[in-house]
Amino acid sequence: MTTATTDATDSTLEMVKHVIDVEDLEEELTPISDVCMIYTVPSKLRKMDEEAFTPQWISIGPIHFDKEELKGMQKLKYRYLLHFWKRVSNDEAMKKYKCFLESQVQTIRQSYAQKFPEISNEKFVEIVLLDAVFIVEHFLSEWEFEHRCMLTNHITKGIQRDLLLLENQLPLYVLEELYHKVATPCKDFHELTHHYFGSLYLYAEYSKRDNKAAHHFVDFVRRCCLPEWSLELFIKQENLQVSASKLYEAGVSFECVGDRRLIDITFKMKKPFNGYLLCLGCLPSWFKSFKALLMFPRLKVDKGTICVLKNLMAFEQDHYSDEPFITNYVSLLDSLIHTKEDVELLVEKGCIFREQVSNKEVVNLVKSLSKHVVSSKTCYYKVIRELTLHNQSGWKKTMGTVRRVYFRDTWRGSSTIIGIFVLIFTIVSFYRNIHALISK
Repeated sequence: MTTATTDATDSTLEMVKHVIDVEDLEEELTPISDVCMIYTVPSKLRKMDEEAFTPQWISIGPIHFDKEELKGMQKLKYRYLLHFWKRVSNDEAMKKYKCFLESQVQTIRQSYAQKFPEISNEKFVEIVLLDAVFIVEHFLSEWEFEHRCMLTNHITKGIQRDLLLLENQLPLYVLEELYHKVATPCKDFHELTHHYFGSLYLYAEYSKRDNKAAHHFVDFVRRCCLPEWSLELFIKQENLQVSASKLYEAGVSFECVGDRRLIDITFKMKKPFNGYLLCLGCLPSWFKSFKALLMFPRLKVDKGTICVLKNLMAFEQDHYSDEPFITNYVSLLDSLIHTKEDVELLVEKGCIFREQVSNKEVVNLVKSLSKHVVSSKTCYYKVIRELTLHNQSGWKKTMGTVRRVYFRDTWRGSSTIIGIFVLIFTIVSFYRNIHALISK
């Protein structure tokens, strides 16, 4: 019986081999390396917005290096190579760096999910060397305000955008190794990187914590957006079912906080009984404890920021599926923004800064972020739960209405309180006068 079963199995395998070339299939389906960090964007995401994932000015790395429309920037790369040559600490530095790349070529190749059998190792090293030199020289020139005559502001912004595309990356350790060959007053390459991408307004001040284990620029910017939260905060996905304007009607105040990382959104109400006095929240700072506060780091919304967020989410889907911070942030943002009135409120409160786009365009841009991107858990479970419970409270909604009508700002709130005291004084005076007449 056993012999018959074995013969049948062997026969089946032989039949499969006749139909499919198993060896070629195994070679084609080589498992992704543990050091893989640079991925190809899924076709479903790419079809939604091809431009958001495709370099428009410059190619970095092997994925887009042969695109005809990007070859015009090769001359700029060679110019930067000449400038960089003058920076190196000694004549042997570049030769040593090339030897370093040659020794690491297989590891660098394994950093990419896509394989490049058509590119020889020699050509691969040439691509990485030229692109690494371009990036380091470009960062240094932006720090020192050099080479401005070579590039217009439009091109500079375009290059910055292209350097944050998931498919347009080099491993960060490759760039750091090259940076160490340069005599420069800038102490740390991570600090230089933070300075270069700082105009995106996606993160706060530089922290040494951002140095740790970033794989490339997309990963670096993602880490700069994260607060120091514990992974225990990830709980099952729950979506907020109420928009920003509806929350405001229910007495929630939105406050922009400039010293926080992008995704560090919190909801705060200091004491349980304070919910009954939400109408006093418009008054000076000593009444701040009466506010139901949604603390919201400022977000600059334009096409460039949306492009960066899409690439951050695409990276998370492949590399950080268990830690979808940016995906959770976008999901919460999508829940808060339904109409242009929601955008108008967040702009008024300073939580959103829109540049060259209308309120309606902001709505469309935010909606475009969340398409085909899903997550099974969220780091905002507590915030969403507290906001939902707050919105379900009839009394708090009433207090929210009172605040909008009678306590919209400090002056109206002060006038309302003075009016209440005048009314009370009038009633008391009237009562005393009536009581005096009756006594006579």
